[in-house]
Amino acid sequence: MNTIVPFDAKADWPKPDMTIGQPVRPPAPIMGGYEFAQVFGPWADWMKSAAETKNAPVDYVAVSLLATASAALGNSRWAVPWEGWKEPPVLWAMLVGDPSAGKSPALDAVLDPVKELERDLSDEYRRARQEWEAENELSAFSLAQWKADAKAALADGGEPPAKPDDADAGPPPVRERICITDITTEKVADLLSRTWRGLLLARDELSGWLSSMDRYNGGGDRPFWLEAYGGRSYTIDRKNSPEPIIVDHLSVAIVGGTQPDKLSALLVKCDDDGLLARFMTVFPDSVPLCRPASLLDEARAIGAIKALRGLSYATDEQGNRRPFFVHFTDEAAIALQAFREQCRTWEADASGLFKSHIGKMPGLVVRVANVLAHLDWAANPDGEPVTSINASHIGRACHFVGEHLRPHAHRAYGTAKVPPEVQGAKAIADIIQGEGIRLFKVRDIQNRGRTGLASAADVKAALAVLLDADWLREIKETSGGRPTVSYAVNPKLEMSK
Repeated sequence: MNTIVPFDAKADWPKPDMTIGQPVRPPAPIMGGYEFAQVFGPWADWMKSAAETKNAPVDYVAVSLLATASAALGNSRWAVPWEGWKEPPVLWAMLVGDPSAGKSPALDAVLDPVKELERDLSDEYRRARQEWEAENELSAFSLAQWKADAKAALADGGEPPAKPDDADAGPPPVRERICITDITTEKVADLLSRTWRGLLLARDELSGWLSSMDRYNGGGDRPFWLEAYGGRSYTIDRKNSPEPIIVDHLSVAIVGGTQPDKLSALLVKCDDDGLLARFMTVFPDSVPLCRPASLLDEARAIGAIKALRGLSYATDEQGNRRPFFVHFTDEAAIALQAFREQCRTWEADASGLFKSHIGKMPGLVVRVANVLAHLDWAANPDGEPVTSINASHIGRACHFVGEHLRPHAHRAYGTAKVPPEVQGAKAIADIIQGEGIRLFKVRDIQNRGRTGLASAADVKAALAVLLDADWLREIKETSGGRPTVSYAVNPKLEMSK
């Protein structure tokens, strides 16, 4: 007969260890005022002012501006360190912090100017659409007259007249977009096929969006977003249309926030396919609450984003649009090679997602250098345009990525070095707390399909951690046949919620 384990909050259970799977995080890295000014040049004061105005860490503002500027620059300018290596400017930024850390206000500091520009673009589109509709109506009359004349000419055995130019108003205008929030991959591809430059995906909470990639479409969205970082051509075949969507350069910058616990859950659940490793991740300490002493200069950000979006594209021999390629100077290429070698040394001491992130850092440095160079220009767009990436640009990018973003990533990816059985214990703990289960068997965990918990051996190793932490007790059951083992959940977990 199976043992019945009633829920009894007063049972003789010890207090469970609630630190299961929680990493010991290193302190938040802090960039000094001088080095911050050296890295961000003409934008350092604006970033600090925005952070003060929004009562948010300046790291949040810095990476948000970089990602937004990368979207504005888009496919108009790609960086070329040397022959055979081209990088789009696309940057992804993840702001990690508690709910009150100031992530959303920091995003607003950068995204509000973008919204202002999009309102202007909408007004321009409406005017252009009205003009096109008026021309299209007149073209319809001209087309009808031409058809009548052609029909009459053919009836008389003559040659039909040539179709007049004013019989076709041409394609309707395209609504320009800068920023998207919640959209399907097919719609993203459709927008990019018509706007070409690129887009910015802005999400207040990134964890839900990242998790949804595995819940829907069988994880089919993840390859799309991996491609969206690389800027290569992409084709989507549609069920309801014989014509596919063809994107010349699939380029989507991303910016958004998440909480440490939600990021930790993602690290446990997802496979390391390089998606999370591509983000510039910052996890600063919260700043003290204070009243801002000045207003944010939104006009400066608006002007810079508008200037970046105003950069034209190049054309190939067939007249098709292509990016302008901004080449590295010899000195910049030498500095980049030295950074690549340093990354190889760092990789040797890293593991898991943090190691994957370090492996992506040379490409990230190329992109950041390109964006920094163009942000310098956008601060004074009347000056000379960027014609090359020099040693100063790459040096600033190497310092920011290698000496500042790398420690932030290590702090954020603290679970990367946690042993597999502890990661598994954390995953089972999430199941217990999320579903409220009180009694279960090994196969119940296996059937949930969690990463790292597919085999009975993996599950038992994780359960051993939870047994030691007083989350569970073994309940051995015999009913005349082979004995089985169930696991009862500590009722004090319910009381601690």
